[in-house]
Amino acid sequence: MKFLNMNENAVSPIVATLVLIVVAVVGAIAVGVIMDGLSQDVGNQVDVNKIGGSSGEILIAGSTTVQPASELLAKAYMAEHKGVKITVQGGGSGTGVSSVGMGIVDIGSASRAVKDAELGKYPDLQTYQIGGSGVAIVVPDDVDTITGVTKEGLKALYDQTITDDSATVGAVVTDGNITGAAAAGAGTVNVTIYQRSEASGTEETVAKEYLKYPGDSFDNTGAEGVNGNAGVAAAIADGDKDNIRLGFIDYGYVTSNHKALDVDGKECTKDSILESLKGNDNDDSYVSALARPLNYIVNGNPSAIVKDYINFAQSPGAVDSIHEVGMFSIVEFA
Repeated sequence: MKFLNMNENAVSPIVATLVLIVVAVVGAIAVGVIMDGLSQDVGNQVDVNKIGGSSGEILIAGSTTVQPASELLAKAYMAEHKGVKITVQGGGSGTGVSSVGMGIVDIGSASRAVKDAELGKYPDLQTYQIGGSGVAIVVPDDVDTITGVTKEGLKALYDQTITDDSATVGAVVTDGNITGAAAAGAGTVNVTIYQRSEASGTEETVAKEYLKYPGDSFDNTGAEGVNGNAGVAAAIADGDKDNIRLGFIDYGYVTSNHKALDVDGKECTKDSILESLKGNDNDDSYVSALARPLNYIVNGNPSAIVKDYINFAQSPGAVDSIHEVGMFSIVEFA
């Protein structure tokens, strides 16, 4: 018995010490969890209530239409929020939606609405419209034989690239308007037709909203494919009256090297696009089907800093930045 008692007395201090260590470790972990939760709560309050002093990064990608507006908006926002870094990339509207849906970027940009199929795949997507613009049908500036195009004429051009398996087609021009397409010959001019290579909201506006074209794109035609609004704009500008090229770009990409054609008798101007965005349907408005939104898309509820940036993009303070690239802020027509 004495031997047993001696072992118990010898072991007890060790056991007691181990118990104290375990209690200390568990207590430290518990305190750490509590403090971490408290710090997150405080951090969230700082982000919401004192966003001007917070820091963070925002990645935006998608529509090449929205891209130049986003670049200027990001620059203006970062000037007022020194701790924030915003990176803007292109890729097309389809890329914008899928990238934000997969959590690759914080904001996806699109010059069209989110499709039902996309919502089915990413059900938590939320759309915030920041502005609007219009699609211009353009040829090189020095082309004097063509001043406008009709819906039937434009559709006939893309249809002919299917049957000819070529981007160069014969366009029937009547009173300065492209009214149809036929084999090159008397009464026609040769025109090289362009489309977008990647998934594009600009292309869908023309193909789906305006022409009701099968497949909502021109991917099954022989039209020349070029990446981005900037790519199509450059390709058209490289043509001339002896090398006529025709394509579609956002109005914000129209330069002195392009002629924006009348569409169905309606002028394509900045003022006429704004009239259309306002919902007006008169002689001063552009074709309503070619006016479209500039959208920011997030997956689920945005973080405080992302929401604050979007609020800025929708505010009167964003008007000048969006105007600078030939587009309109949501506050001007909503």
